[in-house]
Amino acid sequence: MTDDPETPGNGHWEINLAATGAHTSGQWDIAAPDVDINYGWGEHVQLKLDVPWLFVHETDQPWKSGLGAPDLGVKWRFVDIEDSGFSMSTYPQYARNWLSSSATRGISAPGGQFLLPIEVATVAGDYALDAEVGRNLVQFGADQWVAGAIVAHSCGKNLECLGEVHEVLAPHNSQTLLNVGVHFKLNESRIVLASAGREFGTHTDDQRRFVFYLGIQLLK
Repeated sequence: MTDDPETPGNGHWEINLAATGAHTSGQWDIAAPDVDINYGWGEHVQLKLDVPWLFVHETDQPWKSGLGAPDLGVKWRFVDIEDSGFSMSTYPQYARNWLSSSATRGISAPGGQFLLPIEVATVAGDYALDAEVGRNLVQFGADQWVAGAIVAHSCGKNLECLGEVHEVLAPHNSQTLLNVGVHFKLNESRIVLASAGREFGTHTDDQRRFVFYLGIQLLK
């Protein structure tokens, strides 16, 4: 959920292949695969295309599947102080359905969304700290403020443990996601990513009782 200012580096690729999902009071939403492709354009810019294939299951209804809303983004790291480990970036992203049938069938939300966040990162001893805050503009819904923070620390050979708090604020609806995860480095070009959590806040039918992510990151 919460992003950081890091970019792949000039001419390098970062590809995340994942299964992600969320369970609400009466529905499962699963993206499998969720293909997140990132390219480093120079040392401080990242280009992103995220394309999910969605599966939706409502109580007492058959599963539906289809193309989700692709997400296009450009990250620019405009502060990079190597001596202190402090960096800042902005990461505007726009998501919109390519297929109107996905919205008509209830697989993904209609219209588009534009997210404009700021990310910061630093280190405190052996801990890596990331934070993000931004505004999400929703075409056919309530606009949202989003904010999040991640704390990461080595917890074994080639293993990093993470804890995340991510807040979404909209009129009459506030949700806080508590998330824990791990990054396991298989080698220099492959990293396993996994996390699980749930939301706390305003009790609504859309509140996510369980959220998960399982994927592999390919670097080249």
